[in-house]
Amino acid sequence: MKEEYLSIVEKAVKMSKADQCEARLSGMSWGLTRFANNYIHQNVVEDNAELTIRSVFGKKIGKAQTNQLDPESMAEAVRRADDIARVQREIPDFVSLPSPDPVPSVKGFFKETADVEPDARALVVKAAIDQAETMGMESVSGTHYTGTEEIAVANSLGIEAFFRGTLSCFKINTRLGEGTGIAQRFSRNHKDLNSEALTEKACHKALNSRKTEPANPGSYQVVLEEQAVCEMLMYLAMMTFGAQPYLEGRSAFSDHLGDQVADSSISIWDDGLDERGFPLPFDAEGVPRQKVDLIEQGIARNVVYDSYYAQKAGTQNTGHAIDLPFGTGPFSANMFMGEGKSSLEDLISECKRAILVTRFHYINPMHRLKTVITGMTRDGTFLIENGEIVKGLKNMRFTQSVLGALSTVQGIGDELGILRMEYAKAAVCAPALRVGEFTFTGSTLF
Repeated sequence: MKEEYLSIVEKAVKMSKADQCEARLSGMSWGLTRFANNYIHQNVVEDNAELTIRSVFGKKIGKAQTNQLDPESMAEAVRRADDIARVQREIPDFVSLPSPDPVPSVKGFFKETADVEPDARALVVKAAIDQAETMGMESVSGTHYTGTEEIAVANSLGIEAFFRGTLSCFKINTRLGEGTGIAQRFSRNHKDLNSEALTEKACHKALNSRKTEPANPGSYQVVLEEQAVCEMLMYLAMMTFGAQPYLEGRSAFSDHLGDQVADSSISIWDDGLDERGFPLPFDAEGVPRQKVDLIEQGIARNVVYDSYYAQKAGTQNTGHAIDLPFGTGPFSANMFMGEGKSSLEDLISECKRAILVTRFHYINPMHRLKTVITGMTRDGTFLIENGEIVKGLKNMRFTQSVLGALSTVQGIGDELGILRMEYAKAAVCAPALRVGEFTFTGSTLF
């Protein structure tokens, strides 16, 4: 597999007539089992690989892609990238594609995960459905997938990098009366998913919220479960931690590195080699990922760079290039928030009156400089009084600064949740939080 992938990208680079050329081959082979209304309704398998060519003539850059890997199709993609580059405007700040550096090894492949067959996933789903029905659920739905991903990068300056990893996820949604629940887990090793525990958690969410009452908008103390914190941090990363918005003055860190931006208990970093997340030792350009402290004890420390923005800023490339259909610039792809010493039950028990949030839904940024996002709660919103969950609440709309919330943190959970964006090959791991002030601006009828 390694030899095959590297052979393809090396051949593509040699085909180019450009001054510099980069080729990246991203492949995925995975199986997905979907279930709804208490039965499996779909099983699909995808085996695909996409070759991306980036050609450089001076300061002009062109890019082309194909998933046809025969020699003729590869040559056509290279020709298109070359032709596109020739007619582009120059990018004044562009200097060069990156040069090679040693890529460290990291464990991300688990044979037992790669070998999971559809019938094995079906048995996991059946057990979850049976468990949920035993707990009285009216409806159960979700997804379970397993598979592998391969990434190879080569360029004309000598970069040659390859990684093969496995991936897996189990997600379950439950419904009972007005109540809904959710639980999910992502991992490179499917044995870490623990579908039984996830099913029990989702069922308890639905059971405890089967009768809901509205709550008035306002500022509340909240307990955010791990999934909600992960979702919040993913948007903070998009708005704040990349070099592009930082250099363009659109980041909350612009002109504020070294300033206190969160409570001193908060530390956030990115580490592509940390196997608790979704490790991947190099970025989309084949550059080794560096560990980057983003927020250290509440102080803004650094942002992440790719080759272009590192050259533009005259600083070190941290290995955080990402390739998406839209221009995000460098991105934190394996991000962590430091855990604390409190269990979720401890965080709840210390609240006199608060709202417990399981997850967020339909999040959108509102003010990037102030890190304000808006969205809805979903699949388990509860009122806490005197340290106990007393009733389910109807979902609420929130409008809140992420850094503002992190500035009023009163407690941190002792377990990390994980959220993975497959299309961006990015993950965030974070604990539950008790936040002193969180603003809800509206309520719903469900």
